Amino acid sequence: MAEPIREQDREQVRRLHAEGRSRNEIARTIQRSAATVSKIARAEGLTFSGGARVAAATEARRADAAVRREQLADQALDGALGQVAKTSGAESARDARDHATAARALTEVHARVAELARHTGTGGSGASMLDRLADALLGTNGGTREGG
Repeated sequence: MAEPIREQDREQVRRLHAEGRSRNEIARTIQRSAATVSKIARAEGLTFSGGARVAAATEARRADAAVRREQLADQALDGALGQVAKTSGAESARDARDHATAARALTEVHARVAELARHTGTGGSGASMLDRLADALLGTNGGTREGG
């Protein structure tokens, strides 16, 4: 039975592809079959036609996606903080609940985008914003939760 594809294999294929290496070169380097490298490349949206030109375009696309993911994460946290602020001024309990639900949904968007960034090796700078959001949602005061 063939060895399962590991995340390390995927990372190496992405890196070597970005360097402009051929499928067979990558296979030799990571000691996997060319078919396995092709399977990983397909899943990652990589192609081997066009050589270095395609590798450069792929890397540019990845960099652009990383920037867009970071912007999305920041916008989601900003939106969540805005919704949390609206809960205290809500006219009814239902409105407050709706704002809290929206804040939760936006926080989940951030978490999913951050997880994707971790898997693709592109981190965001939203940690401090996430801390502020957690403080607002949990009602933390000086690092401890109120009532707990």
